[in-house]
Amino acid sequence: MRIVFQNSHGFNLGLHVSSSQVGGPSLSTSCLAAAQAQQHPIVTTNYGKLRGLKTALPNEILGPVEQYLGIPYALPPTGERRFQPPEPPMSWPGIRNATQFAAVCPQFLEDRFLLNDMLPVWFTANLDTVVTYVQDQSEDCLYLNIYVPTEDDIHDENGLRPVMVYIHGGSYMEGTGNMIDGSILASYGNVIVVTLNYRLGVLGFLSTGDQAAKGNYGLLDQIQALRWIKENIQAFKGDPKRVTIFGSGAGASCVSLLTLSHYSEDLFQKAIIQSGTALSSWAVNYQPAKYTRMLAEKVGCNMLDTIDLVECLQKKNHKELIEQYITQAKYHIAFGPVIDGDVIPDDPQILMEQGEFLNYDIMLGVNQGEGFKFVDGIVDSEDGVSANDFDFAVSDFVDHLYGYPEGKDTLRETIKFMYTDWADKENPETRRKTLVALFTDHQWVAPAVATADLHAQYGSPTYFYAFYHHCQSEMKPSWADSAHGDEVPYVFGIPMIGPTDLFNCNFSKNDVMLSAVVMTYWTNFAKTG
Repeated sequence: MRIVFQNSHGFNLGLHVSSSQVGGPSLSTSCLAAAQAQQHPIVTTNYGKLRGLKTALPNEILGPVEQYLGIPYALPPTGERRFQPPEPPMSWPGIRNATQFAAVCPQFLEDRFLLNDMLPVWFTANLDTVVTYVQDQSEDCLYLNIYVPTEDDIHDENGLRPVMVYIHGGSYMEGTGNMIDGSILASYGNVIVVTLNYRLGVLGFLSTGDQAAKGNYGLLDQIQALRWIKENIQAFKGDPKRVTIFGSGAGASCVSLLTLSHYSEDLFQKAIIQSGTALSSWAVNYQPAKYTRMLAEKVGCNMLDTIDLVECLQKKNHKELIEQYITQAKYHIAFGPVIDGDVIPDDPQILMEQGEFLNYDIMLGVNQGEGFKFVDGIVDSEDGVSANDFDFAVSDFVDHLYGYPEGKDTLRETIKFMYTDWADKENPETRRKTLVALFTDHQWVAPAVATADLHAQYGSPTYFYAFYHHCQSEMKPSWADSAHGDEVPYVFGIPMIGPTDLFNCNFSKNDVMLSAVVMTYWTNFAKTG
């Protein structure tokens, strides 16, 4: 990977002078029109014209960014289109305003519904703020947002910029692309950043395990968004032949799964997989029909024939569906991607072993303390973990992930042995640290290393990172390392503009420099692999 570091002299500093600062006559009508056109740029896509918004950023090294928000990439998946693959959108007449976010996909942010162990701390610790981003919900939610830098770069090939498409996380149940502002990454790295919504939970991943409802609608939404981008991104001066998809958590698992799907062919060239792969225990739902039946019983749709069952569910109000509490197995999901023999043709492990993803450059990695949330719930974790709590946590972990296999006692004792620091075995803080390491290794590190190894076996460019840093905030105890999702604000340049409502950290100069380095790594990978 080619890494380029630039100092402040390498950036164009923009100066904005308002009309109130300059004397003289008022602007003519033609000048006003020109100024308005500059402030509200218009692009022409295959579906019609879009009016965006040119936005200045609160940092002198960051040039302005054009934002095009709430762009439909598919027809509304409502009525008979519920539980069906997405269809291309309709054209629109005139100029469509793309200056505000569209509605987000239906989700239910109640504590008991959240898979807290699998969600970022910045998400679970800020639920009141997160709720404000997802208040406007609708099944008509298949929209994307495009962030376009405005300053020229002499290194652009054919005047076209690389494109980075972010797939948000949230355990396949929560979240929206609207939460993540791509402006800073776009401006600093001179790339086009796209965020998107896709169907979540029941509406995005319900499957009967047969042809009645094959599932994977959320993945198909992402694929349809990538098709739209391939067909239209050149209108925004983006290069359809240099598209990188990236995501964190469940978003990373989606990225990993898309690298294994023949539906993705020619839609992207590179992938960045942050803290989650298709091999994670929670990445794929191996019992979809079971959870669909549980839901159907709760809403009065438990027909024996699956076609009748799906037709019944299609007629239900979406709120009734998403507000049903379905108990899933621990460390697994009730509604998520499934092996349907089509979008995901086989078990991800088998597909990787067959080299199904060798056409892509891949960068993937993990954070040092991904498993923090698994340990944070243990009663005395603030002062460390007692020997009894350590033994119980390991036993509970083994029993839930592996059932009750023959030799379970041997497996438990082996894990306890391997994750005991024998030089300091009586220290409760050491036990806490090794317990975090156990969860981190099993749920994130081992799947990521296995994915990287399998990808590299076929000679494909493969890069691996480990992220150790986290910002100073009150969201986590002082003993916690870089937890799940802690890399996200650095990838999107949040330290460069200071704290935000979602990332309310005390960012230091070191945080700013680290964010600059991370954005350089990510965007250089998007440019050159």
